[in-house]
Amino acid sequence: MKKYLFLMPLLLLARLSINAQSIKFADLVYFTSLDNSAVHSNLLQGDSFRQDYSIDINGHPIEYFKNIVGKPGTEKITVGNFTKLYNGTVLRTVTYASANPQHIINMIAQAKHYGLGKTFQGADESNNIYLFDNSFYHVSIYLRRDQTSGLVEIKQKEYLGVE
Repeated sequence: MKKYLFLMPLLLLARLSINAQSIKFADLVYFTSLDNSAVHSNLLQGDSFRQDYSIDINGHPIEYFKNIVGKPGTEKITVGNFTKLYNGTVLRTVTYASANPQHIINMIAQAKHYGLGKTFQGADESNNIYLFDNSFYHVSIYLRRDQTSGLVEIKQKEYLGVE
């Protein structure tokens, strides 16, 4: 009987780690400040993601990564999209998608904890939509209404500070 009492919590812990989220919201925000090669290095060091493929759009590479832990292929990260300003500043966009709705719900909680203010919460015919914002980032989070998947998009903003 003592063996079972020890084994049950161990099995529950293993079950939780199998479905654990592979990346945190703060990591995605950090990736907006990095170029593709730096993001690539960071994700490969973490041993949770690998590069799925890369495509070239209008002369700049867009890289796609997918998770290799838990249920492989259920989490995806896209980097390489950016807007270049007239002064040469590059504003990057990082996208995270998950087939597990709990991961998206966790991202909503982490965005609030990160200090972003919620500017909108609503829905369209297919998604629940959550928009967060501060002086540096605009975050759009879409959670499918049928609870099958979701998407997080983090965009850097041009900071207009006092000089």
